Amino acid sequence: MRVVFTTWAWPTHLYALAPLAWACRAAGHEVLFASQPGLARDIRRAGLTAARVGVDVDTAGIVREYLLPAVPGAAVPARGGKPRAVRLLLEHAESMVDDLTDLVRDWRADVVVYDPTALAGPLAAAAAGIPAVRHLYGADLLSRVSGVLAEAFAPLAVRFGGLPFDACGSATVDPVPPSVQVPGTPPRLPIRYVPVNGPARPPRGFRTGRDRPRVCVSWGHTIAKVDPRRFLVDRVVAATAGLDVDVVLAVSRAQRPLLGSLPKHVRVLVDEPLQPILAGCDLLVGHGGASSILTSLHEGVPLLLVPQLPDHAGHSARVGARGAGVVVGLADATVDVLREHIARLVAPGAPQRTAAREVAAEMRAQPSPSQVATALETLTGPVLNRP
Repeated sequence: MRVVFTTWAWPTHLYALAPLAWACRAAGHEVLFASQPGLARDIRRAGLTAARVGVDVDTAGIVREYLLPAVPGAAVPARGGKPRAVRLLLEHAESMVDDLTDLVRDWRADVVVYDPTALAGPLAAAAAGIPAVRHLYGADLLSRVSGVLAEAFAPLAVRFGGLPFDACGSATVDPVPPSVQVPGTPPRLPIRYVPVNGPARPPRGFRTGRDRPRVCVSWGHTIAKVDPRRFLVDRVVAATAGLDVDVVLAVSRAQRPLLGSLPKHVRVLVDEPLQPILAGCDLLVGHGGASSILTSLHEGVPLLLVPQLPDHAGHSARVGARGAGVVVGLADATVDVLREHIARLVAPGAPQRTAAREVAAEMRAQPSPSQVATALETLTGPVLNRP
């Protein structure tokens, strides 16, 4: 079987698909990972064969508009006349779809596995007459607007002879446990979440045993690129003053200069994998990104989330609904409010701690990537189409 995996150039989206791509290769299938040029190096570092399609898009620039106030009374910004999120998806699809379609046909792929926001994937698969499998990386925030997406993507479909466009594809591979996932997700093939943070080594001298609670603070990569003023790590550090906790700041090399002076109870880890850090922590304070949420839940660690982008708000809401964490709006995220929540969430009897451990057990009971790779071979049968 020949499998094309695809996403646009954002490393965390690659990492979400990598375990299944590895499992397909281990099962003896041919795997090609297609993305914009900006992701090629990361794909190769992940041990996968990279195919460049399309051109890079200024994702940070588009996302920056999410944080700008809309024109009063306007449902959408003037540019393009479409909701901001739809324009993001369209720009990436338009940049990739022609090259991806040629690649899928020329390579004679049998199936396309695509990130749910990389909607060139189902178009290229439809053009080649092969199944398209959607691989979620977090809460399913797009299936409920599949009709809106079909309308928005109709002009692209016309370029390929008016192909029917279905953003949900033939089936959905889902790493999110049912108790956290959005209700009503289309027919799904569960898969065990495997934390992937890129090539790295566990932090040196980082003991999992400790004398008092440890809080991990991680703000992803997007917010600091879009608007450094919304990188709230210093505010969270200030909130821990006077609490009987240790703090670990997991930041990127680009984010390190954004940190101010730090007290003695704070340690900074730069470009280290998040999973081994969280394995030694009692709480994650973060921005609500899908990858950090699932990695934290995988380790049974509750969360305190301050989302600022629409997708982060959607992922965070599922954590709050499950009771595995607390969600605080940006306007309410004062130092005092954050301090109060941190103190409650690191307490041994906090119900969010119990809920997070329950979710961790649920995640480990999901089918392995190798089992899902086998299921892809029977895509045309009933396996992937049952609830």
